Amino acid sequence: MINNPFSPVFGGKPKLFFGRKHILSRFERALRDEGSEDRALFVTGTRGSGKTALIEQLSLRAKRKGWLVIDLGPEDTVRTLARRLAGHDEETRTVDPQLSVSILGSGGSIGGVSTARTTRVERGDLDLLLIETCSNVDKGVMVTVDEIQKLSEDDVSAISNAFQMASRKGMDAILVVAGLPFSHDEVIRYEGCTFMRRAVHERLSLLDRSEVIAAFDGTMSRVGIEFAEQCIPELVRASYGHPYMVQLLGYHLVDIINCRRDDSSRLVGLNDVRFAVERAVDAYSSRALRPMVAELPPSDLAYLMAMARCLDEQRTARSSDVARALGKDVKQASPARARLMRSGIVLAPHRGQLMFAVPYLASYVLELPEEASEVERIRAWGV
Repeated sequence: MINNPFSPVFGGKPKLFFGRKHILSRFERALRDEGSEDRALFVTGTRGSGKTALIEQLSLRAKRKGWLVIDLGPEDTVRTLARRLAGHDEETRTVDPQLSVSILGSGGSIGGVSTARTTRVERGDLDLLLIETCSNVDKGVMVTVDEIQKLSEDDVSAISNAFQMASRKGMDAILVVAGLPFSHDEVIRYEGCTFMRRAVHERLSLLDRSEVIAAFDGTMSRVGIEFAEQCIPELVRASYGHPYMVQLLGYHLVDIINCRRDDSSRLVGLNDVRFAVERAVDAYSSRALRPMVAELPPSDLAYLMAMARCLDEQRTARSSDVARALGKDVKQASPARARLMRSGIVLAPHRGQLMFAVPYLASYVLELPEEASEVERIRAWGV
């Protein structure tokens, strides 16, 4: 029995990480170089592109270098960050006499006997807490925030201002945030988010072919699996370079090997690959494509379906042809097109041309059953 190295989980930490070497190498330099622009990193990509897996890798590398790392999600983000920086919700300090003090933003001269003051950690204390923590750690402080599109504008502004102040004071601080494609343009327009506008924007696209080959060939060889001729090219083609599809294909292929009666045979043939592709595409459709399509308004879904029908041999469609298929002019169809492009589902390689950015989505929307109208359903029942 092979311990499966692939783990196709959404929003979790995969056992196997592959690709994105150029980002990882730049980040390693950022951990050493105070002036690196990669100390503020904004990662965007569609679901399954590996955003969460990437920031987890960055987090692990910073921890190994001795940095204090605080990983945050979209729930109660600023309060959690403040608590993690302070170590608690409230702070009590004893103040020596005749000292001028500033406790989390409230200052003043104190004379006479020693006094104790309890101060509640608040949103406005975030910049002071970050600077104080940076001053008290050996290396620096790194904060990661996943799904930033779910944070309120006030929360994003508070985090941005805190890191802006830490940067101004020359502190070792790194901020890495991740979100869906539209989140970058949205966040940098928030008031008080100047720091975010200066962040390096890393758009996660499909993996290079060499990265996918290494993920399959290198990983499988380490667990003793061998490939017959043409198997790896078939796997690479089926993955389309999508990180989540690579995980699914690898997982199902190892699972097929593990289910053999003769567990001594670890040679993968083309039939094994084709069976793994079928299972992986089914899983990808239900876990990734179905939720993506379910979130779309009817007009956007109709646009995708028309676009899929208008694809040419180069897998591109003219926006004028899509509009015509919808019975509209280009201007009338443009709001749906703009929303799909903003979400990263559709790309425009050239003016007036469109292409799908998500693997298997074109065929998936074409196979969707036609939804009967409410009137048609009522008539069918003879109400």
